[in-house]
Amino acid sequence: MLCGHGRCFSLMEENKKEFREILKYGCLNNLAFDLQCEGSRGLFLYNLAILYDDYEYFLEPAIEKFLSPHINEDDEIFNQLCDFIELFASDYGDKTAEPVLEIKYGELYDLIMTLKWSAKANRILKNYEYIAIVIIQDCDFERAVRIMQDMGAFFIRRRRADNNSLRWNFEWFWHCLKEKYGEDFVLESLKIRSKNSKTIRKFAEIMSHNEKISGYASESLSADEFIALAKNGDIVRRNVRSMSHSDDEDKIRLAKTAISESDLTIKANLLKAFTISRSKFPLEPELLIDYTRSQNAKLRETALDALTFLNADCIHEFALELLNLQYSPDAFELLINNYRNIDKKLLIELLCKIEIDKNSETHWHRIVLSIVRRGTIEKMPDEAIMFVYERSMCSCCRESAVSELIRRNLLTKELCEECLWDCNSDIREIARNYAAQEYPDILE
Repeated sequence: MLCGHGRCFSLMEENKKEFREILKYGCLNNLAFDLQCEGSRGLFLYNLAILYDDYEYFLEPAIEKFLSPHINEDDEIFNQLCDFIELFASDYGDKTAEPVLEIKYGELYDLIMTLKWSAKANRILKNYEYIAIVIIQDCDFERAVRIMQDMGAFFIRRRRADNNSLRWNFEWFWHCLKEKYGEDFVLESLKIRSKNSKTIRKFAEIMSHNEKISGYASESLSADEFIALAKNGDIVRRNVRSMSHSDDEDKIRLAKTAISESDLTIKANLLKAFTISRSKFPLEPELLIDYTRSQNAKLRETALDALTFLNADCIHEFALELLNLQYSPDAFELLINNYRNIDKKLLIELLCKIEIDKNSETHWHRIVLSIVRRGTIEKMPDEAIMFVYERSMCSCCRESAVSELIRRNLLTKELCEECLWDCNSDIREIARNYAAQEYPDILE
């Protein structure tokens, strides 16, 4: 259930009593490993809950938790409960569930209109936008208009904030609104209604302007600009991403500057430019290997990060050397990225020893990401691909594994059938398309 496997459904049907409390736990606790990439597990849990005749056993405590103020700042469990309850209202027609979302909507709206702006208010605002999106999926356009009026009033209240930051608060809602009703229809409706409503007029003014949203531009940094930042100790991830858009000549010059720098902390800052897949260290990898033995911890860690994206015989030997001394996720990641057929036995042994935990404190997700990384996944043995499918709590990584299993003709009829019920919508679609060609009877 934590992985989101579709086999939960067959297991549940075989022994509902045994899994009753486990499912209740799932309904009341966030199961998504990465909410932003995967979405919530609300639909997955709803489909499991309705296998029971007394589904209220799961719905009632879910409603109670959803209506409590304790989850107003917790987007992970909020999103799951929101989706779970909405499905009982719209899909199942449960009368108890029907008014719940509107009640919570009103509560969150009152909060964002009365709280002083703070990190807490921002977290509540995220959940307010989410519930607004969920509501418009099943309502008529007039209900959507009232939500836009509410948002316009919020904009008026925060009149000192700049337009870009205001628009960004509801950018996802705006996208979903246009996707459902059509952009032309929405814009024309706003134009007409703006004449008689200042809140609609404010909403339209903020959401429909053509300025770029702050943070969306992918501007590049020059080597000189990055060097200046590195010497001031100001390197952040945004700078690394910006540097990745620079040309190869700039990256080579930056790497040479890093090699010649005598201050080890500044050297580490400069090498941060090469800790992203789009900016691979362009000089000899042996240089980085030497830095991993430095007395400077920051330089050691940065050099290891930069090695992660390179492939060379010397890195392969270095990974084996590290693993012979002591297991570490860093060394295992290097081995995966520099995998050779002779490593198969060691690779499988190490995978079998990995403990999978919800917060990836054992760094298993780094290992899984390394296995499914483009350019690596095709080199991996079948056992590694099955490990990702069976064990990964990240369904996005399991999606890559499913596609690779299909490419290798290893997705059996049984696996394909359970993929049809997977928590990940993309996996379900992949399985439906594959089943239509190979196993059409399971779609009947």
